[in-house]
Amino acid sequence: MQKIYQASKLPFALTTLCLMLSACGGGSNTINEDPTGGGTGNVVSECPTSNATCVDVLFDDTPVVNLNYECGTYRGLTTATGVARCPIDSNVTFFLKNPDNARRVTLGTVAVKPVRNVIAAEAGSDSLIRITTKDLAEATTNTAITALDSTVGATTAINMSRLLQTLARTSEPYVDSAPINRVYIDTDVKTGIEKLEKDIVPADFQSNEIVAKLQPWLEVQKRTLISADEAKRRLNKVVVTKNAGIFTANPTLDVGFSSSFNVDLKLGVSSTNSNSTFASMAMYSSVDRSGQNTGFGLQWVSNATNLADKYTIYLKNNFSKMSLTTPQAGFNPYTKRFSNFSFNVGPKTYTSSADANTYNGDVFSFANGKLVRDVAVLGSSDVYELYTNEAIKDRSELGTWEQKSSLGATNFSGTATVSKVASVNTYLDPAVWRVKDGVRTGENYLFPLYMTLTLNYDKAYTDACSTCAASQTIPVAVLENGDIITDGDNTTAFAGSKAMCGEGGITQKRIGTVRAAAPSGDGSQLFFNPSILLAGSQFGALDGTVIGIESRIKINLAGIRNVATGQRGSINATSADLGESDQNPAIWTNLYNFFTSLRVNYQPATNETLVAITPEQKLAANQLAGTLQANTSECYKVYQK
Repeated sequence: MQKIYQASKLPFALTTLCLMLSACGGGSNTINEDPTGGGTGNVVSECPTSNATCVDVLFDDTPVVNLNYECGTYRGLTTATGVARCPIDSNVTFFLKNPDNARRVTLGTVAVKPVRNVIAAEAGSDSLIRITTKDLAEATTNTAITALDSTVGATTAINMSRLLQTLARTSEPYVDSAPINRVYIDTDVKTGIEKLEKDIVPADFQSNEIVAKLQPWLEVQKRTLISADEAKRRLNKVVVTKNAGIFTANPTLDVGFSSSFNVDLKLGVSSTNSNSTFASMAMYSSVDRSGQNTGFGLQWVSNATNLADKYTIYLKNNFSKMSLTTPQAGFNPYTKRFSNFSFNVGPKTYTSSADANTYNGDVFSFANGKLVRDVAVLGSSDVYELYTNEAIKDRSELGTWEQKSSLGATNFSGTATVSKVASVNTYLDPAVWRVKDGVRTGENYLFPLYMTLTLNYDKAYTDACSTCAASQTIPVAVLENGDIITDGDNTTAFAGSKAMCGEGGITQKRIGTVRAAAPSGDGSQLFFNPSILLAGSQFGALDGTVIGIESRIKINLAGIRNVATGQRGSINATSADLGESDQNPAIWTNLYNFFTSLRVNYQPATNETLVAITPEQKLAANQLAGTLQANTSECYKVYQK
């Protein structure tokens, strides 16, 4: 059980300093696709993967393949995964060019800024910088695009997308129901660029006159630009999905950094109010591909007046559970600022003391703050400068929060540091992600996938409670669009029910999304990586459980890919921390119980007086992690189109 133990320690080990300055544990960007198919003849010099001064840059209008790029001394074509490789702090220009002609269509230029601080081994982690036509348009027009409206910036982005989407390989038609789309620009599609009257420059995309300017080339290809409305709709899906991921805010661990280095680190989420009451918060949320959020939080409140007390607040005090106020909470996908990101504060857990309801009913809200390079909201100007190597220009981008009572009084206000610790791929490899609209008539497809997840408890828990169940099973549906749901009324009652197989009405509760999907290197295994967060009283003892977040997991579909139509087949879940060959058990972690265990295991000084630890807390401290099994639901059958 060593693996489980290590996972259960992870939330505390990943200190806010690590998360903010290193963005530890970033999401996978694995996309496995046929790297052949032409388009490599124009490569002059690509930055090798061994060169630590370069980083991967993904061009994402859904991934665009065979797009020309140049950055510094390097020049090449985006790979079959849509990736260019450029030096840190260079400028990358994306364009289209026929290798046999000098005429070209330039989309724009953006700066290559690492999404992690370079001191955190940027080149050694899977940290793609993701560029969309929105980013190119903002750089071209020097304006911020806050919506795909009639502004010049939005028009520029949409027109760029119209061209790219029109040039996509016709054998890979756009599928609206699932994220299996990419823009593969075959080399022969660039034939005809020489017919243009002159080079196309980024500014040309600012007006709809671009349609006439591109016409000589498109006539050669016998193509017509898709409509602005359709390009806008597709681009919006990319922007929303690019915003998806796992977001965390760690409790403040003030161990004297500020005083020692004379900098204001403001790490974590904390505040001390006028009554010298100290509050700190931890938060975990999952924003899915539809832009919906599920999440929970923990808050500690104490009359901690010195550094030692603030450091041990999480060990000495019970916490209050915090529930997300609305699934629309999170970050605006265009502005990257907090958007209605609020939590209801409940009573303190496991206590009947007089202060149990002091802040019960308050609403905690993230106020100011903007994700820097899509990765982190930073709590102070000093941290901002450490992270970006630039001085803060707009202090409203720094993270703040406030907490109000039901009467509107402000009980707390403080600083907030929030990190995006995992991203979501806009493209799921169709070799794995087989949906009805992505296969031919007579072929089998696999999604929506109805399955059960069995969470096995650690032996320490069953030893401590001989009458308790050794495991709990929940039914889930993995939808075609990559989001994951369960029943929102009474999860445990629906284990194995036909209602979770699309045969009856249920109240859908979103619990996560699929971050990536790709076959193994030899193509024999078919993996997808889910992230699931169980938040809410209907989950009972599983409330506060995370799967595929603190420790990554992969679910293998090889056992259902080749079974006959109408057969159930089998799937399995294993760890993904060590890559596709990792066969260690998949694990889950309950973060509520993890923090409870810290308090249960805390050894106070001889004369310290603490709130008594309850039997429920002692039991919960042994229910903080376990192994995970995945099975197809009894009513699941492989489909045929």
